[in-house]
Amino acid sequence: MKKDSNQKNKRSEIDLVPLLKEYLKKAWLMVLVGVIVGGMALCATKLFVKPTYRCRFSAYINNKQSKQSSEALNYSDLSASKELVKTYSQILKSNTILTAAAKEIDLDKPYSQLKNMVTTEIQDDTEIITIYVVHTDPGTAYSYAEAISKTAPEYMMNMVEGSSMKIIDYPEYNDKRYKPSYLLYTLIGFLIGVLGMGVYVTISYFRDDTVKDESEVENKFAIPILGVIPDVNTAGGKRSDQYYYSYYASDEASPDKNKNNAGESEQKDDEKQK
Repeated sequence: MKKDSNQKNKRSEIDLVPLLKEYLKKAWLMVLVGVIVGGMALCATKLFVKPTYRCRFSAYINNKQSKQSSEALNYSDLSASKELVKTYSQILKSNTILTAAAKEIDLDKPYSQLKNMVTTEIQDDTEIITIYVVHTDPGTAYSYAEAISKTAPEYMMNMVEGSSMKIIDYPEYNDKRYKPSYLLYTLIGFLIGVLGMGVYVTISYFRDDTVKDESEVENKFAIPILGVIPDVNTAGGKRSDQYYYSYYASDEASPDKNKNNAGESEQKDDEKQK
């Protein structure tokens, strides 16, 4: 009983070493497919994905207005300013400020598109906020960021009483592509190609039920091998069809040999008659 259970367990085990060898054997093909798919992903990105450009500026948020700036700040003021930054980050994306900035540069877009163009980021544990403007045209991104930096401080001071907003870094024209990353898309395409080909190799390996050598018989069926019949057809490095052809041609199907055999038989008959 124990022997039967051991044999069943041995049959149920999957030997991954041949599969790894199959991966190594087909590694060149996997890399080739990965390069092709990566190249296709790069071409598709350049053809169908519009590049976007980002312009930024940063501002300092204070819970006191500029008229009160001569007074010394205490810890409570700094804590209030840090909490106020969160409020400012939401108000900066409001319809009032974004529409007012868009009117300055005659940017005729609905509020939903204007809101998608602007993002804010709060610097960790500071009263500094960074505003980003993203657009498919670098000039438009710069103009809109500049318009927000001019209109936002006055609007924010009127909306949030007793606070102020001062620009630290003004917007600068930036024609460097923000998105998409061609390298990232190419790597993603390469990985998809390699993994896809790896899945194909795995499926082909497990669907192949042919037995290639005696060790595979022992691993699959857990039975001992009593003997192995050599393949005499491929002995000496000859192909089996060449071997059989030469065999039959030399021994049975050779016309010269048949003529010789016929001549020898006639000679024997003549000698018998004599």
